[in-house]
Amino acid sequence: MLVKLTEVCGGNPTFIAIRDQFTLKEVFVNPEHVVMVREETRMRQLNEQGLLPEGLDINHRFSKLTINRGHNGTDIVVVGAPELVEEQLKTSNRQLLKG
Repeated sequence: MLVKLTEVCGGNPTFIAIRDQFTLKEVFVNPEHVVMVREETRMRQLNEQGLLPEGLDINHRFSKLTINRGHNGTDIVVVGAPELVEEQLKTSNRQLLKG
């Protein structure tokens, strides 16, 4: 089962950011392929500075997900604290056992 999250796209959070450099998009993630979730503090700083798209609360936190792609992984940044994202990933991965 896939989980719908909101990804922060565009820009490079390690360099100087400018307004309108980032966008928000829906992304569907397979929880079985997520190998790591950690907080993305730089994105939170950019949000506090008003450099992320409108509509985000100043108190939003962000998480970086590392997704397994075989020999390598890919990182995406999503809206939500690591604890909340992890809970979403765990909840969607529960299955009803038939027996």
